[in-house]
Amino acid sequence: MHTTFERLKKAMVTVPVFAISVFSKSFALETDAFGKGIGAVLLQEGKPIAFMSQKLSERAQAKSVYERELMAIVLAIQRWRHYLLGQRFTVYTDQKSLKFLLDQRIGGEEQQKWVTKLLEYKFEIKYKARSDNRVADALSRKFQFAAISVVSTSDWEGIEEEV
Repeated sequence: MHTTFERLKKAMVTVPVFAISVFSKSFALETDAFGKGIGAVLLQEGKPIAFMSQKLSERAQAKSVYERELMAIVLAIQRWRHYLLGQRFTVYTDQKSLKFLLDQRIGGEEQQKWVTKLLEYKFEIKYKARSDNRVADALSRKFQFAAISVVSTSDWEGIEEEV
């Protein structure tokens, strides 16, 4: 019985979700953009270090999928700049064409603006299918389900009185 209590106590006071970053090891970013938001996860050796979820403005929601995915990458890199600057890291996205971002001719003025924000970093973009990119995908869709996260019950008054 004593060991069970010790295991329970340890489980309650430790947080197994996040890893502590080690700057001698490489980082990875998983990003995703969905209709109303973007999501990203900063990882090291497959363990999450930080999460990001951000709602997109009406103007940003009207952009193409390519531009929203590029925006997700840039905003995530800027958010975790202190981890990534001077380090070699990998970015995973479910937009295949972004693999060739730095090798292709940049289309419009807005895309040039986004790409110039990335020039000081050493990174490689790799494709990761949406089914394998679950965490970033879920974070980008968070706003879609925000309206159904309200709990209501007709017996609330009775519960308050009992408590």
